[in-house]
Amino acid sequence: MKLKKIDIINFGHLSNLTFNLSNDNLSVFFGENEAGKSTTVAFIKQVMFGFYLRNNASPFFEDYKPLTHVSPMGGSLFFEDQGDEYQLERLWAKGDKTKKGILTVKKNSEVVPESEFFDKIHNIDGNFYADSFIFNQETLGQIAKLNQEDLLERIYYLGASNSRELIELRNSFEKEADNLFKKTGKKPEVNRLLKQIDDDQHDLTEIEHEFNQYKQVDKESQKLKKQLDQEKKQLEQLNKTKDHLLNLQKQLQNFTDLESLKKKQKNLDFDSNAYQKAQNLNYKISSLNTSIDSLQNQLAHLDSASDLNVEQAEKIVQKKPELLQWQADYKSCLQKEHELKSEVDQILALTPEVKKVALFDQDKIVQLKEDYHHWVKQEVPDKKPKSVVSQTIFYLGLPVFILGLGLLIHVPTAGWTLMAAGILMMGGAYYNLNQVVKQNKIVDQFQANVDKSQKNFEEKYGISPLGLDLNSLLGQLTQYQFKKRSEKNNQAQISEIKTRLDKVAVELQKILKEPVNTDFSDELNAITKVDTKLKNLQQKQQRKDEIQASLKTSSQKLMKLQLELKDILVQNKVRTLEEFDDLYQESLVQTKLDAQIVALENSLEGDLEDLIKFKPDELRSKLSEATTTVQEVKDKLDLLQASLAKVEVQKANLADSDAVFKAKQKLANTKTLFINASKEYLSNLMTAQLIQRTLDIASNERFPKMLQEAKEYLKLLTGGRYVDLVLDKKLKVVNQDGKKIEVKYLSRGTSEQLYFALKLAFIDQIKDQINLPILIDDSFVNFDDQRISYIKDLLEKIAENNQVLIFTAQKNLVDKLNRTPLTYKKGQKDA
Repeated sequence: MKLKKIDIINFGHLSNLTFNLSNDNLSVFFGENEAGKSTTVAFIKQVMFGFYLRNNASPFFEDYKPLTHVSPMGGSLFFEDQGDEYQLERLWAKGDKTKKGILTVKKNSEVVPESEFFDKIHNIDGNFYADSFIFNQETLGQIAKLNQEDLLERIYYLGASNSRELIELRNSFEKEADNLFKKTGKKPEVNRLLKQIDDDQHDLTEIEHEFNQYKQVDKESQKLKKQLDQEKKQLEQLNKTKDHLLNLQKQLQNFTDLESLKKKQKNLDFDSNAYQKAQNLNYKISSLNTSIDSLQNQLAHLDSASDLNVEQAEKIVQKKPELLQWQADYKSCLQKEHELKSEVDQILALTPEVKKVALFDQDKIVQLKEDYHHWVKQEVPDKKPKSVVSQTIFYLGLPVFILGLGLLIHVPTAGWTLMAAGILMMGGAYYNLNQVVKQNKIVDQFQANVDKSQKNFEEKYGISPLGLDLNSLLGQLTQYQFKKRSEKNNQAQISEIKTRLDKVAVELQKILKEPVNTDFSDELNAITKVDTKLKNLQQKQQRKDEIQASLKTSSQKLMKLQLELKDILVQNKVRTLEEFDDLYQESLVQTKLDAQIVALENSLEGDLEDLIKFKPDELRSKLSEATTTVQEVKDKLDLLQASLAKVEVQKANLADSDAVFKAKQKLANTKTLFINASKEYLSNLMTAQLIQRTLDIASNERFPKMLQEAKEYLKLLTGGRYVDLVLDKKLKVVNQDGKKIEVKYLSRGTSEQLYFALKLAFIDQIKDQINLPILIDDSFVNFDDQRISYIKDLLEKIAENNQVLIFTAQKNLVDKLNRTPLTYKKGQKDA
């Protein structure tokens, strides 16, 4: 999987930057500090594995949002693998809540699922890539923080994937286990719970001894309680007997009253249902009488006479639709009157002469037409202006004549010729000018005649023929006369409607006997008033009919109820309802007497037989005997209770079963806590051991193979001071003298070089499964010039099998590599 191109849109302070990488496996990025080298390393990592803005503490996931307000953030990486091109484009814009950016994967310019790319690199995550393929100041810083022992451990386990995370996880489980148990400790939880179990067991033994004594005292207590219960039962029975005798003594008076009441009982022949029915009938009869009186009063009130002429009122009400139609016609006439006036005014405004011509009779209009046509036929010829040419010729002829006169002495022929020409020119010009004057005199005379004719036309008809369009005038006259006739007809219709209104007003005044204005609104209101009176009169008559029907029905019902009441009185052997009331009152007395007897019998209940059996003196004797026996039993109970109280005090001072239970429960709880803590301790311990075993197995499988590559890298890194690596029981390095040295005896710097050599060897081991570019960002900033020469050889060695991208600010390293570097120039393609 070879990286061919880096296209940065916006990332940190970098924008619109493209790097086309070299065809071989080694590319050098050169730039001063803050040029963007570390930003480019972060860009490669984050485009592949996500931005994780502000969500990850890893330095490779720091926030690289663009410094300027531009969007989007991100860009593309272009990879080549087995002839296929993969483009990874990751973009993030404001509003993307995932903070990872949106990743688009294209294979040969077609969008494919992300798995198409990540399956080829075994779906590793960003942490694995950072730990394995990125070498920068952060990596050096992490190594520098490790002590010598931890660094050696990292070296031994470099053969395992994610060894750093596994070592940290193992250490955390070991720490948790140490916090739970120590062989000589007291404060750890498991140690503390072991001591607590011993203490709880001792407390339980002491409590169980007291409990044996408690059981002996409790046995005596139970015996006393049994005797006490027997005496209490006897006392309870005696008290019941005594209470029964006392109750009989109290019931003696009630028994005497019961016997007296039984002697007063009578047998009455009284039917309560019939009495209730008679009362209901009487109530209904009374209600009907009241209702009949009310109906008769209403009927008397409705009989008052009305002065409304129903026939005339009905006729006038029927005229309401007709009156509404008149109102609509009247409004229409008023509107038409306004429209006609407006149209007449418009005609007069456009053609004022219409008003004068409208006064002419037909003969005068015919004469007007003839005079107008005669006037129109008079055409005044135009005056001829004086000819400028004639005047010019006249004035030119004079100097020609004078010139000829002057030449006559010296050149007679020419003189006579010029004189003749001058005379001809002046004579012809004079003739033309004279003809124009004559013609203009004729025109002036004709114009005077026309003006006179126009004046006569105006005096005769009152209008000027000048500019007059007679056809238009006569057309407007026709329209004017039509509108005036329409106004007259419309006014006649208005008068007709007013006449009808007057007649209706007179009729309404007769019916209502009050004045009514000749107005649509007043007359409509008056008709409504008549209609209301008519309806009221009709409702009154309808109400009278209803009342008379109700009176008839109520009278029939009253007669029927009176007959039913009479039958009930006869059946109960009374003549009047008053006698029935007296019989009812007597029945109430007997009912009350019966209730008293039942109440006394209920209060006596089972005592009634004993009261009949005992005589008063015999009852008092038995009560005295029972009282004495009760007191004797109470005294015996007091002695037993005193003995029991003494025994209970002894019990209270000894541990009972509850104390034993609590002690056992406390011990059980402590054991449970101990078991849980032990499980947690063993779980942490076993997990740490399992991780340790995993590291051992993973490293042992890959570590020997890594040593073959690592010794070459170490030799280059150390300038040939260390030439070999051997793995017996422990890892050792062999110097140039052939001496084997254990790793723990190496200097700090050499240990770090060994770590990097093994890390590079690890990348070489996994290249068949995961082949991604190695990113080296100023990792050699602390190396001197001599070591830079070694680094040059090392990089060329690594680039034989892996793609390497070097990001450096060291010019001497660039020179040693003898390659054209990729530099940082903002906004430039192929920087």
